[in-house]
Amino acid sequence: MKSVVLVLALSLAAALNACANRASVKAPKAAPAAREERSVIAYDGEDGKTALELLKARATVRTTTSSLGELVEAINGVVSGNGHYLFFFVNGKKTMTGAGSYVTRNGDRIE
Repeated sequence: MKSVVLVLALSLAAALNACANRASVKAPKAAPAAREERSVIAYDGEDGKTALELLKARATVRTTTSSLGELVEAINGVVSGNGHYLFFFVNGKKTMTGAGSYVTRNGDRIE
């Protein structure tokens, strides 16, 4: 009887060891996280109008006022999500001026 118990105990230990070894096998790497979808609003500049003025005519815009001027917090409900303000491009280049200060010209492409 003792030998049967010993054999069962050894068999159980071997089975548990095999399960533990299988559990330590590296799982395949997870697929990369999905890319964040980005929304772009694009419009043409107009002589003498600011980028913000034109944006407000085309979208629902939420801003906050600071010593730097009006800062865009959300466009059509889309926010940056990281506590920063949204930025814009003129003719494919990121601007260094706020949308409320940037006076557009005919031919400018604002995004």
